[in-house]
Amino acid sequence: MKGGCLSMTQVLVVDDSSAIRQLVRAILEREGYTITEAADGVEALVALRAAEAPMVVVLDYQMPNMDGAEVLSTVSREGGALARHEYLVLSANVATFPEVFIELLRHLSIRILSKSEDHATLVSAVAQAAERLAAPAEAPEPWTEDAGQSEESRAESREE
Repeated sequence: MKGGCLSMTQVLVVDDSSAIRQLVRAILEREGYTITEAADGVEALVALRAAEAPMVVVLDYQMPNMDGAEVLSTVSREGGALARHEYLVLSANVATFPEVFIELLRHLSIRILSKSEDHATLVSAVAQAAERLAAPAEAPEPWTEDAGQSEESRAESREE
């Protein structure tokens, strides 16, 4: 990554833990990335809407004010400028994600990283996301909470 054309890639690190933000910053700045930080989803959306260029977003799942699931639901619902960024979800509790959130991640093709992953995995995931930013992409279809349900389940919900 160092010295490559991706070294100008901006990364937004979104986590309520300043220690995690500082750790991710230290790891990624060594690789040549420019880092911006946000302490919650509300700050993240402000930064994403104001961004002049697409960014890689390393997004914590569990945060106060607005969590990672709410950020990604907003991204899917609004699309546009928010959808031009590449997202990675970073969490200490990967095994406890609600099914509806897992379906949203699948729909948006978002990679999940455990906070216990080694530094090389984080660097590799961010590099792959930076490469996807450089490639032309189609915006995903809008997502709804019933998107992950079978047709039969949606029919049962309509009947109630």
